[in-house]
Amino acid sequence: MPGIVVFRRRWSVGSDDLVVPGVFLLILHSIWLVVLSVIYGVVGTREEGYACWSGLREHVVGYLVILSGCVVVEFCIAHVAMRGTILDPSPRASMQYLLYVRLCVLVAELVWVVRGVVWLSQHYQTCTSQAAKDAILGIVVCNWCVLVSVVITVWCTFDAAGRSWVKMKRYQRSMRDSHSKFQYRRSGNRNRNWRQRKVLRAYQDSWDHRCRLLFCCMGKSDDARNSFSDIARLLSEFFRDLDVVPSDVVAGLVLLRKYQKLNRQDIVKSSKNDVYEFLSGVPITPRTRFLQLSSLEGKEEFEKIVHYMRFALAIYGWPMFVVSSSSIEVCKMCPLLKCWRCCFSSEGEPEVVEDNCCGCNVAAFRMMAPSEGMDLVYVTYHVDVGETPFFVALDHRRRAIVISIRGTLSMKDVITDLNAESEPLPMDTIKEDWLGHKGMVSAAEYIRRKLREDDILNRAFRFDTTRGTQLYDLVLVGHSLGAGTAAILAILLKQEHPNLSCFAYSPPGGLLSMPAAEYTRAFITSVVVGKDVVPRIGLHQMEAMRADLINAIQRSRDPKWKTIASSFRCCGAWEDSGGEAEEFSTTRAAMRDHASHPSDSSIALTVHQPLFPPGRILHVVRHHPNKRQRWMRTPKPVYQAVWRDNQDFDEVLISPCMIQDHMPDQVLKALEKVLSHSKDPPTPRSPPTNSEPRLHTLANQSDVYAYV
Repeated sequence: MPGIVVFRRRWSVGSDDLVVPGVFLLILHSIWLVVLSVIYGVVGTREEGYACWSGLREHVVGYLVILSGCVVVEFCIAHVAMRGTILDPSPRASMQYLLYVRLCVLVAELVWVVRGVVWLSQHYQTCTSQAAKDAILGIVVCNWCVLVSVVITVWCTFDAAGRSWVKMKRYQRSMRDSHSKFQYRRSGNRNRNWRQRKVLRAYQDSWDHRCRLLFCCMGKSDDARNSFSDIARLLSEFFRDLDVVPSDVVAGLVLLRKYQKLNRQDIVKSSKNDVYEFLSGVPITPRTRFLQLSSLEGKEEFEKIVHYMRFALAIYGWPMFVVSSSSIEVCKMCPLLKCWRCCFSSEGEPEVVEDNCCGCNVAAFRMMAPSEGMDLVYVTYHVDVGETPFFVALDHRRRAIVISIRGTLSMKDVITDLNAESEPLPMDTIKEDWLGHKGMVSAAEYIRRKLREDDILNRAFRFDTTRGTQLYDLVLVGHSLGAGTAAILAILLKQEHPNLSCFAYSPPGGLLSMPAAEYTRAFITSVVVGKDVVPRIGLHQMEAMRADLINAIQRSRDPKWKTIASSFRCCGAWEDSGGEAEEFSTTRAAMRDHASHPSDSSIALTVHQPLFPPGRILHVVRHHPNKRQRWMRTPKPVYQAVWRDNQDFDEVLISPCMIQDHMPDQVLKALEKVLSHSKDPPTPRSPPTNSEPRLHTLANQSDVYAYV
């Protein structure tokens, strides 16, 4: 950070990113330099024995000279790349000139590689020196690989708007350095805005091109093109005027995880609060509300949550079943396959839309969904931008009609996820302050339209009137994208179905505005596991994380390579020698409020209205008993459930399990472990020591956070 400027163009790579390539090429070319030197010495002493040596000697000497130049230049590149810090590239100012020199050497390499290919084609069969032939063949192949990797790297780091960026930055510097307001009469604020708009438009086109390239298999529908444009505009606005490269984000995440961990340790040690410990990032205090599984009502409620999670998992179809099941269970699914489904459909079969010919998705559904007392009415696996698969089934065991909506499983679902700006909910009476995630609002409207046009709900209510299906409650479930869509659909259908309830598993954080989220607390229950990143992700949360990343990078005094290397256990542990974590925590709120550019406070970054996850939120957390006893084998964690507020998920917790905790099969396993641990006797906590008087005070309140 910032991106390096070469040939008057900004590139999507920093000068401090060249440490690893420089060291790798330095080692590679040093090895070949030694090998060719040995070959030259051995063959040169017996040159009269080889008829091809006269032509080979010139070629080997040329390679030795080129490799020597490569070693010197690459050593300088690696050395210079290690200097400075992430935000201070001035010690690396000579990097662009080293790259110019390395480019000249690369051209010489290309010429010599071509000569090597010509020599091999003419003398490989006739030359009697096998070692020399193999060495030349090896270095030619190696150099071709290096040249191809350089071309790929240039293609990946090419910034289409890089030239416009350089011009804009040069103009901004000239305006700051100008002491006379009349010095640039033709370049006032209006021209400055024009330059910024030009760069912003260039980056928007660049993001749009990336989206079209990434989702090239989706077709060219109008909905897809409009979604690409919206996402490109959103991303270009989000990164507006931020001169960052991908490795800066990686280093920022490493630093952010470090500061978050040190901050939690400081909070626990501090005597100014009543936080006893952190479980999956949740501060545990005497006021923490654990789910009381010891009571009959609490246990029945949680069993219902676990029960409907199986419906949310079943809509994912055969891909999720194959991933989450053993080979024996997959074999048990084979008798349920109906490979003649495309040619034959018996009466009484549920209506199935766009499943494959063998009915793999429906077969997997029957394996994953609760089989006892369940009838499938309708299922569609049609997917498009803003159109998600779902099924309607009858749960006779709990006397409910279940609508389960699938989460993200295809590239079209990803587009729906990324269409994250807010828009008013399409209710009969529009409320301006009731906002929702745009992509999921579209998906909810699609499902409501399908339910009405195909008369699906009425068919479900009339499915078996002798069993009283007309009196069944309506339950909506979903995971991830499906959870957000189910929550919005529940709001839209609540007036028609007063007994409606919804279970949203791992819902997105940027889903509903606060008035709408407060309204859903009466009939929606959300479930979050551990440090799942999705319930903490929304435009507002991403902007907060952007401010935290900038803040963390500004506090860092180490070069980028050292920062990233510190995340590996073999490269050393984290230490807060200079009070960076405390300084980061002190300035975090101010950085989030101002949302200003790290190098130019006059540039304001984007700020979106906060959106929150829906309903009441049950957070499944992990407790690691005896985690301080390093000499013991790490015991299995104990899973517990805690009630949280909607505003508590305003910060992304950087953790290795932040993605794993979101997977639907892992969510179901975590919920089942909460039930299994509720049957075990409580595990006694370690008694507090004399040096921990505050923990001793909380010891009598262990029933608040004991295993319930």
